[in-house]
Amino acid sequence: MITQNFAYHAPTDLEGVVAALAGHDAVIVGGGTMVVPDLTHGRTSADVVVDLSRAGLSGITRAGDTVVVGATTTYTRLLRDGGEQVPPLRRIAGGITGGPQIRNRGTVGGSACYANPSSEVPAVLVALGAELRLVSAAGVREVAAADFFTGAFTTARRPDEVLAALVLPGPAGPFGYHKLKLAESSWPIATAACVRLPGGGLRLALGGVAATPLPVHLESDDPGHVRAEVGRVLTEPWSDVLADGDYRRRVAPVAALRAVRELRAVEEMRATEESRGIREPRSAQEGEPR
Repeated sequence: MITQNFAYHAPTDLEGVVAALAGHDAVIVGGGTMVVPDLTHGRTSADVVVDLSRAGLSGITRAGDTVVVGATTTYTRLLRDGGEQVPPLRRIAGGITGGPQIRNRGTVGGSACYANPSSEVPAVLVALGAELRLVSAAGVREVAAADFFTGAFTTARRPDEVLAALVLPGPAGPFGYHKLKLAESSWPIATAACVRLPGGGLRLALGGVAATPLPVHLESDDPGHVRAEVGRVLTEPWSDVLADGDYRRRVAPVAALRAVRELRAVEEMRATEESRGIREPRSAQEGEPR
């Protein structure tokens, strides 16, 4: 039970959310799977709570060469509607621990803003080159995912801002993803997500192994190069009750190599399908990079 007193607002549109945040250091509730327990156990205090559940910030839409995912889009909706447009996010939604009650309430935007180092969402957003759309009375700004996560449980969002949407470039192409967990019900110890860049090379992002997602630019998928680059960027590994920093330093290259291997396997499978006429060439495919 939440024992503290606070003013509760549940605006019905984005303008109402912005107005409720103005002049307050409010606690924002998306799905509430993390924030509500924090309020219940006194880990977070608030004078004002702003509930986004009625604000109309859910959904997945195409906007030119981008895919816009509303901040309160739940994991269940990603599983239902995200297959063609945001398969990487749909992939992690399918592996969320906690069953349907968490998938029905948990939101992709809430996970991003909570910025738990062990969460799967932040590293995937960095790997995809996503931008986070922040709205306040002062206007709208979009922050690159690589710049949004500033520390463990901290982000670049100002108190007067609300995360309205995640903006992902283009339809998603092939990607690789891997996570290492101690048990099915535990948080990941290490995650790795990667995509191939149009100009060559790969963009890899490591999650769970440091306070913030670590972007890694790879010139090739050579295993030695992957190990060397992961070791170069992972200078301050994250420690918690699940694993210490030394263990995470050892397993980070393993997760990275498995993600790169999966990406290469997907690319080879698609190339084979194209050669056999099973799949249209990439330039004509929905869901492939342009």
